Amino acid sequence: MPATDISVSTLDGSAMPAFVAWPESDARWPTAVVLGELFGLTDVQRDAAERVAATGYVAIAPDLLHRRAPGGPLPEDEEGRRAGLALVGELTRLELVSDVRDALTAARDRPDADPSAPSIALGMSFGGHVAVLAAALLGLRACVAMYAGWLAGTAIAASRPRPTGSLPLTGRLLFLVGDADPMVPASDIDALRAWQPNAQIITYAGIGHRFCSVGRPGFDAHAAADAWGRAAQFLA
Repeated sequence: MPATDISVSTLDGSAMPAFVAWPESDARWPTAVVLGELFGLTDVQRDAAERVAATGYVAIAPDLLHRRAPGGPLPEDEEGRRAGLALVGELTRLELVSDVRDALTAARDRPDADPSAPSIALGMSFGGHVAVLAAALLGLRACVAMYAGWLAGTAIAASRPRPTGSLPLTGRLLFLVGDADPMVPASDIDALRAWQPNAQIITYAGIGHRFCSVGRPGFDAHAAADAWGRAAQFLA
């Protein structure tokens, strides 16, 4: 599958690293933004972008930590997790939605993209939160959120002043989560069901966080295969 690294010019003049993948075809495709976990632009996010591209999208995966951790992705250990949690606690709605919008603009400007087609978002963990936020504030056609945290409260800046999960969506939402995920308690899922009655919410029994993150702690091959299959069908 064709893919490349690019630099996206953002509203404040900073350069945001991003990874782009698209189907190998002469056709022009709708655009998708693929948002990763709190470690930055890792190979988990790149792999997710390639999976989304394979379903028929020009998929762009931006580094949402580019201003605050410009040296590249954080280490995927406990120290990196603590640093990531501190950073994502500070990222504002304005900053995140602006970066997602600029990433989608860069994707639409590519010769393999159909700029007139509506865009979608897919995100994992913190990126799932941002995907829901962007879907609501940018009016995206569809959103897939995998084990997205903080949707029902206001603990992080991106969830204020009103919980992100409560924002009205104009497009469709698929939410995929394990019922043993400490980052997404059952009360959050219940709140999301009440706020988004038309959403498809899928829970996996006995599954925790990061079940789609290949090669990482928490990865579950069976749940991941089912989740990616559902995502592909939902986005088709």
